[in-house]
Amino acid sequence: MLSNRLLIGAWFLAEWIAFAPFGHAASPLESLTIGYSSFSGDYVPLWIAIEDQLGKKYGLDLKAVYAGRARPQQLLISGETPLVFTTGTGALTSHVLGVKDQVIILIFVNKVGGAIVSKPEIKSADDLRGKVIGTGRPGALAETMVRYVLRSKLNLVPDRDVKLLPVGEPALALQSLERGVVDAASFSMPQLLVAKRMGFRELVNYDKLGIVYPYNTATTLRQTVSKNPELLEKVSKTIIEGISIFKTNKEKSLAVWKKYLRGVADDVLEETYPNTRSELEQVPIPSLQVIKSGLDILSLQYPQAKQTDPNLIIDPSFVRRIDQSGFIGSLYKK
Repeated sequence: MLSNRLLIGAWFLAEWIAFAPFGHAASPLESLTIGYSSFSGDYVPLWIAIEDQLGKKYGLDLKAVYAGRARPQQLLISGETPLVFTTGTGALTSHVLGVKDQVIILIFVNKVGGAIVSKPEIKSADDLRGKVIGTGRPGALAETMVRYVLRSKLNLVPDRDVKLLPVGEPALALQSLERGVVDAASFSMPQLLVAKRMGFRELVNYDKLGIVYPYNTATTLRQTVSKNPELLEKVSKTIIEGISIFKTNKEKSLAVWKKYLRGVADDVLEETYPNTRSELEQVPIPSLQVIKSGLDILSLQYPQAKQTDPNLIIDPSFVRRIDQSGFIGSLYKK
């Protein structure tokens, strides 16, 4: 009798397990692909999130895809991804031109940590007259910044006093400078450090000019903010944790950089780390001041930028809510 009761009990237990409500099982992860625009060292919070699978903590199966400097906004508008990591130029320009659907929810670097680097024989800004400067694609940040600095800071007129030549990614710009195709080019770290080690001259440093700009952002669409705010909050937490890991775990950060920034020497990455660590915002809340500065820079190309409402370009509510909850502070107490 006892054995029969045990058998019956075991049978009922097996049946209960088989037909138990799925709510008791772990919730499935939500798949999310994020596009990023370049192999800039400042995108390291995203790469750390991918490598450490941080998204799983927040219910996300996170992937990243390199979109190139020309495609991040296309990925966003086409619906291939609800979020892109790129400079703020695309969102700002879209609003300036009257298409107001893009929204910046994170700004994790708010200054342009780069410089115009030239051949050694070019010793002053005035020596750039009649020369060729290599830039990114027309309308991209590298080109926009060169135009702004030439006109507003160096009293040179782009396309008249200085020719601008689109040469592509920083690695290609460095090759163009080395081969004499261009006389100068715009670089950010770590390529800036590489160029200086090769003997080229740092002619104009953007940091020293005090330029503020939404340099690295997480940008989405207004409809995503309305329809899926929970997803954006999960992503924001994931990236904010990625920032904290970069700031507190140098060894891991350098290993991730080495994987994604191929061809950059270990000692260059080592020297770049303190600069990037200080640039990355611990609380990456979008700032009106930064957006206004960005619109002012764009106004040289688009005069209507002065009438563009900066409040419509950002949504600081996600980071503000996360910060007020104590989440960010807790990451640095571990």
